This record gives sequence, C-alpha cells and structure tokens, in this order.
Amino acid sequence: MSDHHHDVGVGRQGTIETVSISETEAGRLKPGAIGLMGVIFVAVTGAAPISAMLFNVPFATGFGTGYYTPAAFLFAAIILTIFSIGYVAMAKEISAAGGFYSFISHGLGQALGLATGICGVVAYALFEISLLGGFAYFFSTNFNSWFGWEIPWVLPAVIASVLITILCWFDVALSVKILGAALVGEIVILVIFDVLVFGQGGSTTGIAYDSIDLTKLTNPGVGLAAGVGVFLAFWSWVGFEAIPNYAEESRNPKRNVVRATMIAVIGLGVGYVITAVAFESAFPKDQVVTAAQDPAGPFFVAMEAFGTPWLATIMQILILTGSFACAMAFHNVAMRYFYAMGREGILPKALGSTHNKHKVPHVANVTAMVIALVIMLIWGVFSGFGFDKAFDTAYVRIYTMMAVQGVVWILAIQALCALAIIVYFRKNGRKGNVITTMICPIIAILGQAFAIFLLFKNIDTLAGTISYASAIAPIAVILIIVALAYALILRSKNRAKFDTIGRVIDDTNNL
Repeated sequence: MSDHHHDVGVGRQGTIETVSISETEAGRLKPGAIGLMGVIFVAVTGAAPISAMLFNVPFATGFGTGYYTPAAFLFAAIILTIFSIGYVAMAKEISAAGGFYSFISHGLGQALGLATGICGVVAYALFEISLLGGFAYFFSTNFNSWFGWEIPWVLPAVIASVLITILCWFDVALSVKILGAALVGEIVILVIFDVLVFGQGGSTTGIAYDSIDLTKLTNPGVGLAAGVGVFLAFWSWVGFEAIPNYAEESRNPKRNVVRATMIAVIGLGVGYVITAVAFESAFPKDQVVTAAQDPAGPFFVAMEAFGTPWLATIMQILILTGSFACAMAFHNVAMRYFYAMGREGILPKALGSTHNKHKVPHVANVTAMVIALVIMLIWGVFSGFGFDKAFDTAYVRIYTMMAVQGVVWILAIQALCALAIIVYFRKNGRKGNVITTMICPIIAILGQAFAIFLLFKNIDTLAGTISYASAIAPIAVILIIVALAYALILRSKNRAKFDTIGRVIDDTNNL
C-alpha cells in the first residue's frame, strides 16, 4: 500500500520518509490486540454519546442555537464526514500511534508536527480531566438525590482517575471491553428515549422536523448565540479522530482504521441528529429554550414525562458510566501521544517504554494520571473541594472550561491536518483522488476555521461569568508558540532527533 523507506541517516528535513519501530529502541505496543469493533468502541466511547447529548444539547438549546440545535449537529456531521474522507486517505498511507502528530509532520514538516503533537497531548489530558469533573459532579448530585449523601466531588474524581490508570495498565483489550459495555448502555437508553418521544408524537406541538433547517443557524432567536450551538455540536464528536492512534494495536489497521473512522463519524451524526430532534420534540416549541435551562436536567424530566421515573434513574446511572468511560477513552489517547513522542525522544524516553508483560505504555499511563490529579487539585484549592462546590467547581469550571480549552487546539489541529493531507499527496506524488485529497480537505479547513471563529465570537456566552474564559485564547496561543520554539531549538541543537519527528511507524502488521 505504501513504499516506506527506512533511511535513518541524518540529512535535509524530509529525507527521512519513515522509520520502522523495529529500528528504534522503543517498546512495541501489542500488535493485533483489537479488531474493527474494538476500534469503533474506543472511538465512539471517546465521543461519549450520552455525555454529548445530556450535556451539550440542553446547553446549545438554552443558550445557543435554540430550537434549531439539531441543525447545528447536522452541519457538524457534514463537515466532519467530509474531513474524515481525506483523513482516512492519509491513514492508509501512515500507521502510527501519533495520529495527527504523525500526519502533520509528514505533510507540513516536523516543526508543525511537533507543535501539534504537544498541543494534542495537552488537549486530550484536559479532556480526561474535563470528563472526570463531569463524572464527579453527577456522582455527588446523584448520590445526594438517591440517598441524601453529601459526597465531596474530589473523592469520586480521584478514585475514578486511579481506577482508570489501573484498568489501562493491563491489556488494551480489557479497556475496550469496559468501554464497549458502557457504550452499549448509552446507546440503548438514548434509543429508548427517542422511541418514546417519537412514538407518542412528541409534545403538543408535535415532532420537530423543521429543527434541522440549516438556513436557521445564523438567526436562531432573540438572546441566543448561534456560534455556541455550532461549537458544542463540533465538540460532541471529539474522540473519533483518535482512531489512527490505535493503528499499531489493530488487526489489519489499513482496513480497520478507515472503516472505523467512517462508521464512527456517520453513526454518531445520525444518532446525534435524531436524539437532538427528539429532545426538541419533547417540549412545546415555544417553551423548549426555557425547559432546556432547567437545572434539574431536562433530559431526565423528559424521560420521566414520556417514560417512567425508573427509566430516568437508569439514565442518571448511565451518565455516570458514560462519563467514566469517556474519561478512560481520553486517557488512552493521551498516554498514546505521550508514548509516541517519548519513543522518538521528543519527550523523555521513559514515556516511550512499554510494559514487558502487558505491552502497554505504562510510564505514559501513570504520567497522564498524575497530570489529571494535579490539575484537578489546583482547581479544588482555588474553588473548593466540598459537596456544595460540585456544580461550581467540578461541572462549570473543570468540565466546561477544560473541554473548551482543549477543543480550541483540536479544531486548529484538525484544520492543519486537512492542510497536511493536501500537501502530503501533492509533495509525494501519491495517487490521491482529487476529491478525497484536495476538495474534501479544503471544505474541512473552512468548516473548522468557521467553528473556531464562532467560538471566540461567542466566548462570553459560552463561558458565562468565569474569569478563566478570557485566558483561553492566550493560553492556546502561548502553548503553540512554546511548542514551535522547542521544535526550532531542537532543529538547531539536535538535527538527527528533529529529522525523526513523527516518522516512527509500525509497519510490521499492516501489509
């Protein structure tokens, strides 16, 4: 499928096309550990359907795209499907645990590759922290409503972080089984919700078929910010793009990575749009924006109205397992980024080692946990650890702010990745279809750039009154500058190491 050259000599940038992992001192990940369904489970669980729906649809409806929130999800589905067409074309060429990092280094050079790699690993570390915050919030509030217990949010957050690290210490297949079980539960309860609402014809105003009208996105209603809804829709897919990170552990990765990516993106899109329409249909059209702002949880309210109280309780349980599984999926991606950059010597070499028995990046695993715990504890020190701070600290600050910060980098990285796809196929004279390797990436770049523009245009609406919101853009820019500076210093001080950035691949199980 690809003509890899194993030149490990030092020379001009780009003279090293790829370096086989067998030619390095790095530890190998366990090859053939997961099949097609396993890769899909990991990716879709990372996107966390139940978290995406229960967190993002009500917020987007209440403060963003209003009644037309399903249209925002449809728009994101179209753009991300187009992006994925070029993305999988690149995945056929390069199999590496570095994902975006490897792709961008091949297309746009090692300096940008390294910068995006660093931003990517920080983003996924923040996503894990974000979901741990969401898990901690629901854990504290659910157990209070069920049993009257006032559990400090920090306790379930720390326990979940440690448990995730223990589970990820063992075979990746174990992680996949746990993620798969959680995912099945999520999908089942969302399907039940959809069937109940559609089966009963929705509220008094009927089924919200017109809520998918894309032309309404620019003017959703008075007091609403369209950009918030569109941005939250894009946010709901974050996780799918990590599929190529599992190429080295997948059976027949050339085929499975391509199939898993397209199945995940399109499958999520169909499910998201249907459930978003069901949510809009569950309330009268003129009341849905107000209903979406209900702190009691509008999905739980709707599930009780169209179903039963025990179905609402099951949904409360599944938001716990779903957010835990999502945090675990992001932890898996973060540690593979640490591993990919460690084995190339960009980060400390120890991160590139794998466990002798389990063949997982165990040092990177523990590193990701330590980072998550430290940042959560810092938030706690400044905002409070108690049960009474579960909403303010765990949900609003940790869940929301860490996700927003990370998504800024992910959207920028996806746009750069689309550009890298165009350049890579032109530069290397590959036989790429002009639609898949030129037109689709261009549309994807425009779509990602539009989402970033909308984010900063509406950052105040999205973040409310939290002072951290004003720091999101500066932090994003500072990290990019620091990462680029590190890359340029590395190029001048250690050219041999610089020339291998993003070039280590595993070509032993993908022929």
